Amino acid sequence: MDDPLILIWMFTGGMILGAVYFSALWFTVRYIQNGRYPAFWLIASLILRMTVLLVAFYLILHYGHWGHLLAVLAGFVTLRILSVRSMRRQISASGNIKEKQL
Repeated sequence: MDDPLILIWMFTGGMILGAVYFSALWFTVRYIQNGRYPAFWLIASLILRMTVLLVAFYLILHYGHWGHLLAVLAGFVTLRILSVRSMRRQISASGNIKEKQL
């Protein structure tokens, strides 16, 4: 199919995209707690995050191969799973949420 090295780079790129996306989401959630106009910032952040993500996916599919897109998506989803696990541990360690709610 493709050179395995290229797929590894695409997977890594997907993880970087995921890190940018979820870091921006985490920043937005933390900012809107005390910021002014929380609805505006939430919507603006969503539009910006989705634009960056969709443009990256489009460029990968346009200049690459469907296998490249699958590798990027696999990296993105892997980072999402790791992020959610990490944040759940952080929240439960801080004692802000009861075990029932998780």
